Amino acid sequence: MDRLGGEAGSGVEDAGRTAYVRPRQSVLVRFGKRIRDPVNAWFARQSLIATDPVVEAAALPAIQPLSHSWRVIQREAQALLDGQEDIPDFGKISPDHRRIANGPQWKSFFFEGYGFKSAANRSKCPHTAELLDGIPRLVVAFFSIMDGNAHVPRHRGLTKAWLNCHLPLVVPDRPGRCEMQVADRTVHWHEGEWLVFDETYPHEVWNDTGQPRIVLMLQVRRPMRWPGRALARAIYEAIRRTGFVQDVRKAVGA
Repeated sequence: MDRLGGEAGSGVEDAGRTAYVRPRQSVLVRFGKRIRDPVNAWFARQSLIATDPVVEAAALPAIQPLSHSWRVIQREAQALLDGQEDIPDFGKISPDHRRIANGPQWKSFFFEGYGFKSAANRSKCPHTAELLDGIPRLVVAFFSIMDGNAHVPRHRGLTKAWLNCHLPLVVPDRPGRCEMQVADRTVHWHEGEWLVFDETYPHEVWNDTGQPRIVLMLQVRRPMRWPGRALARAIYEAIRRTGFVQDVRKAVGA
């Protein structure tokens, strides 16, 4: 997305919808994007599990307790919506994501990211927060709420050091497209069933149903041999000090 004029952090109106200004990415993030392909190829060789675009959830046993309690998590997520909780737009609190989250169609309710925890948000969903505390090597956790007229354009993530895990809580039952394409594979969400994928593959998301789709979104570190784990830890520590993470931390009070 071309950068729009105006102050970073502001919004502009574009054909009746808010569009957020995307700031210039940090030197570290730009450097990471230049070297990510060879580094991710090395991570793939370090991996102890499959490196396919979509990964069997059974390969991550630590996340399974959440699927056993998904109804509890669903009730807390639904209570936020029913209570008219002011859930921020993802692009508003994470400026680096504004190319793919450039408006109010994608909202996020953060619990934690890179070791920083939102006490206020955790207090509103205490059972979910307690369950998250039991997951080792957790990188990011938030409710991802995509409204019924949303599209996330094709993109790919930075590192194969961690995996994206979706626990679907509310999946639209109306006719319409509600799906994700990861590489050349189209996948669908099923309530209470984990969907795990590698975000370094190009992926794209649609929800054209007129109903919201809600998932608990986690990033967890990929099981790897010790050299891979060591480099993943170094990347984690570097990213948590970037403006990308600090922007989110300030926005959610973590």
